[in-house]
Amino acid sequence: MRKIQYFLLPITFFCIVFGGFLVHVLTVDRPQSEMENRPLESANISPSLKEVFSGEWSKQVEAYISDQFPARDWWMRDYVFFQRAMGNTYLNDKYAVDEASGWIISKPAPAKTEHELASFASELQKLSVGLARKNIPFTFYSFPAKATYSREPSPNFMPEDAGTENNAKLHKLLTAAGVDNIKLRDNMTGDFSAERNFFKTDHHWTMQGAYSGYEALLTTLSDRIGKEVHPIPYTEANTKCLPNDFAGSWNKILYMTVENSDQICYNEPASFATQFTIYDGTIEEDVTAPYEAVYGRAKQMDAGTLVNYADAYSRDFAELTIVNENYDSDKHLVVIKDSYFNAIQFHVASHFKTLTILDLRYLEKDVISYLQNMQPDHVVLAYNDRNLRLMPE
Repeated sequence: MRKIQYFLLPITFFCIVFGGFLVHVLTVDRPQSEMENRPLESANISPSLKEVFSGEWSKQVEAYISDQFPARDWWMRDYVFFQRAMGNTYLNDKYAVDEASGWIISKPAPAKTEHELASFASELQKLSVGLARKNIPFTFYSFPAKATYSREPSPNFMPEDAGTENNAKLHKLLTAAGVDNIKLRDNMTGDFSAERNFFKTDHHWTMQGAYSGYEALLTTLSDRIGKEVHPIPYTEANTKCLPNDFAGSWNKILYMTVENSDQICYNEPASFATQFTIYDGTIEEDVTAPYEAVYGRAKQMDAGTLVNYADAYSRDFAELTIVNENYDSDKHLVVIKDSYFNAIQFHVASHFKTLTILDLRYLEKDVISYLQNMQPDHVVLAYNDRNLRLMPE
């Protein structure tokens, strides 16, 4: 009996280690984490000598085991619950959660250095000057980000967020550099509240918030294109909401542990489905797509399907060209954007003969020379105010 007890511990340890290794080997590797929205480490089974002796391979192995650990999402979900039970302020060192309302608040952003802000301002000045050489007007718009303007409810001891300060400094630098710029928040009228403008569990604005941004964008852009363009009114007749549960980007990082009442809604005229010719790329490439395949794909999904922001509105395209049959202005507008623009891209397109939308995260072209050759009537760069680099995150 004592002999069995003597060997029980090492045998158990061996079974756990070997069993875990066996399960790990037999589990099919996942290329992407849906919850974390990032690629997962893959196995490097033929490392170079340099990788081995530099220690790089051991880091890859460590990352691989962590990313491809069996039932990883289940363990990570339980870890989030553990953090909440322990009273952690920031879950996964990123977000604070108000249990009563289901609101997720981001960890406060620190103040950006003068160098970081000046670097972004310099990139925008270079873009503006490059376009001016071909007499192409340029305007930079900063859209109000949830992380900047939705700070409540949060713990009383949470530090102040530096988002508004960073944005103010950036716009001051741009004005001094001669770059036309608009802080959209200053031009958004009506009730600007977190409940109205932003999802509880996602970093984007809701349809109502996006609509307020669209109205402010059109109002300020009218002055620049020399033609008054009136936004489409937000009406109940054009409003539709889906019954689907919403997979908010921040809630996904917390492994969908936050219960909430977020709802996907639309406000669009019926004419949107027929008045556009949509090209995935340029007109010359002649790759067209129907409206319902580009915008609002969630409308075609089963009511029980969990839907994210990209499904609800639009995924990101490197280049999208929208030709409009019923326009107010015969101008060609180019918008360089991040995902905040996705919810209103067809609302903006409905006023112009042609709208080209570029996403620099995926566009493999020199943007200045490309725009110079395109010769549009106006170029807009529209980023949420947490994006302080020309190549958005």
